[in-house]
Amino acid sequence: MLLLFTGSLDGTSDRLIQELGHSAFRFNYNLCKEYHLEFTPDYWEITNPAGHSINSNTVTRAFWWKAFNFYLMDEEPFIVEEAKYIFRELYHWCRIRGLVKGNPPDFHNHMGKMNILNLAANYFQIPQTLISFQLAGVDKLAGKEVVAKSLTSGLTTTNKALFTTEVKIETLHPNYPWFLQEKINSDADITVFLCGDKQFAFSRSRANLKGLDWRKEQDFEMTSQEWFTFDLTLEQTLSIANFAKNLNVDWGRLDFMIHQDNFVFLEFNANGQWVFLDYTNEIGLVKTVADYLLPKP
Repeated sequence: MLLLFTGSLDGTSDRLIQELGHSAFRFNYNLCKEYHLEFTPDYWEITNPAGHSINSNTVTRAFWWKAFNFYLMDEEPFIVEEAKYIFRELYHWCRIRGLVKGNPPDFHNHMGKMNILNLAANYFQIPQTLISFQLAGVDKLAGKEVVAKSLTSGLTTTNKALFTTEVKIETLHPNYPWFLQEKINSDADITVFLCGDKQFAFSRSRANLKGLDWRKEQDFEMTSQEWFTFDLTLEQTLSIANFAKNLNVDWGRLDFMIHQDNFVFLEFNANGQWVFLDYTNEIGLVKTVADYLLPKP
């Protein structure tokens, strides 16, 4: 049985549970106090409000899907941290035994965008990139169109996010840490969803974008198709496979642009969303992911 660490309001997890049925047990972080949990050094068992349970003898796979994107509302900070510790400990119990699929939630804390770019440069063209305190090194981007991006996708105290935004170097404030990148002009965004040994490539036209970052204009109501399947060349497919092998991953999303016929790598998202790429289930991404998480005997 798959142990799915997630939250109760996650649509991706809803789709997976529909596909997996009773082969999966959903452990919702934001509702964790509604579960019965017994955890000892040599045994654990979790029972949900409906009476279904999973334990250390019946778990065969574990998958972390954005559990801490949800919140324990109106709780003491101490209780929140204790609950998070339990979730992490259960996840790593499964990891130690080789049961986890996908990437750990703290993947980027250990790897980081610059280290990934350095590795990606062995397989793809990459844009000139700079992380800077006190604007050190910005002279190396002189004469180029430059964008500012977020390293963490974190929110400000007013719940605002920094999407990819074109900036003028001379207007940047030195008191902020900056993640700057050479602007790549392209007619389309390319994203490749990696699931096991399978690669699913999609393209999204930039023709009607008002800004630079498609995420800011994403149609969450799914009223129109925005992403279309894209045919990778054999060279691109092999480069992605070798990059993934070198990074030691078989799950995640790679973002590219095509500039002057060059395949330009932008970033790797270890736990990026993927359902929106095949929302109508034409290609069967949900089934592919379900088979990856819990392959049929």
